[in-house]
Amino acid sequence: MPREAPITAEDLSRPPVRRYAGPIIDCHTHADSPEVARLLVRVAREHGVRVLCGIARLEALDGLRREFGDAWRPIVWTDHSRLDDPARFGRDNVRIVREARARGAVAAKFWYTPRFWDERHFRFDDPALGPVFETLAELGMAALVHVADPDCWFATTYADGARYGTKASHYEGLEHTLSAYPTLKVQGAHFGGDPEDLGHLRRLLDAYPNYYLDSSATKWIARELARKPAESRAFLLERADRIVFGTDLVAFADAAPAHYASRYWVHRWLWEGEGVRPSPIPDPCAPWPEGPRVHGLALPDDVLARLYTTNACRLLGIQV
Repeated sequence: MPREAPITAEDLSRPPVRRYAGPIIDCHTHADSPEVARLLVRVAREHGVRVLCGIARLEALDGLRREFGDAWRPIVWTDHSRLDDPARFGRDNVRIVREARARGAVAAKFWYTPRFWDERHFRFDDPALGPVFETLAELGMAALVHVADPDCWFATTYADGARYGTKASHYEGLEHTLSAYPTLKVQGAHFGGDPEDLGHLRRLLDAYPNYYLDSSATKWIARELARKPAESRAFLLERADRIVFGTDLVAFADAAPAHYASRYWVHRWLWEGEGVRPSPIPDPCAPWPEGPRVHGLALPDDVLARLYTTNACRLLGIQV
């Protein structure tokens, strides 16, 4: 096993390994404008990423597509401002989805964290979403959904179960929708919100052929897979056709290149590297006294190709 060594600025200036030389698709990023996205796109390209799927409001899509062309594939935010009027909510979001598709969008984003649950008590199986799901399935677009949050947050921030529910309860709406809309492709953000429990994810993937996981939320995913590297690697090999690459990087003004590079560095070491390295990303939930770490899983080349590229092409209809 390689000797552990600190991560240097030179490390972050280039990927730690380059076993996979094909084009990479980042299926989960955020940007509100071309101006803030330029640095993210540049750093992504330096790390082998050729297409970014970026979450943005409908009104931002034209500018991003003009700037980046097919290197930027939009994911449109859904609008939850009119939950008081379910019929209007459905009409507004069907319109958003159709207009976004005309602008090249590949998916729509739904954000149902425990914080949202606490504020609005709205779930992924609410009947108001039915017309939106039907439209996404008709157009061949995916529903990108954030369900639940890290276990360490449920032990602290969300410890009030009467207010936030249990982590398990947040999956009820997801499963109802996966069952009710079998032609709707659903991308579960952040390893489906449960990298802590690969057995749970295995059950979901077995039960619902329309469900995929993405690898976004870099420090969360790297932390939890590093706790159980042998089990994590076996899961990746076993479910290699159902996981897509993503970072959840958010483009923002005045970002330093190292911020974006650190996430891509961690991912490329996690999937392609071998051995343990300290992580350059601070992580208050890291269980190791010496700080966060990244355990390279040394995935085979064919699995890397599916994770980085071909699964996204199938899920989101992207051509590279």
